[in-house]
Amino acid sequence: MSTASVAAAKIYVHMQQMDGCVNEAFMTSCEPYRAAIDAARDIGLHDIYDGSKDYEQLVDCLEVLVCN
Repeated sequence: MSTASVAAAKIYVHMQQMDGCVNEAFMTSCEPYRAAIDAARDIGLHDIYDGSKDYEQLVDCLEVLVCN
């Protein structure tokens, strides 16, 4: 598994906690994926930063998990 896919899985699992900061960021932002990824980074779920190759892959993986 890639670093991005592992991070996406961790974020997705954390989003299932309806009272969690990652879910709140996702639900209240006009850029939900960026907000969720940033909130997850803030609480230590991953260390992938904007602009990296892994970040693009992380957004794609998280979108697939959320939309399916």
